[in-house]
Amino acid sequence: MAKIFLVLGFGFAVGFCGILKEKGLRINAKLQTFWLMLLIFCMGVSIGRNKEIIGALPSLGGKALLYACLAVVGSVAAVWMLVRVCMKKERDR
Repeated sequence: MAKIFLVLGFGFAVGFCGILKEKGLRINAKLQTFWLMLLIFCMGVSIGRNKEIIGALPSLGGKALLYACLAVVGSVAAVWMLVRVCMKKERDR
């Protein structure tokens, strides 16, 4: 776990200090996308090989859909309220 925080801290320092220039940032974005896709692929392989998860997918899928819908509704409601509050302050100026 310490290695993860060390690498994360190093990445934060590089980003905060502005060490990477425009070309480096473009390469970084492509690398992030590549490694994220590889991570998602590996997770898919792990899930596909686990018979317990495959058997529980119908109930897990329903719960996941419910949680996703609630997250979207909650996010939209929060943004709507914040926009109303912030826009009111802008109109009052």
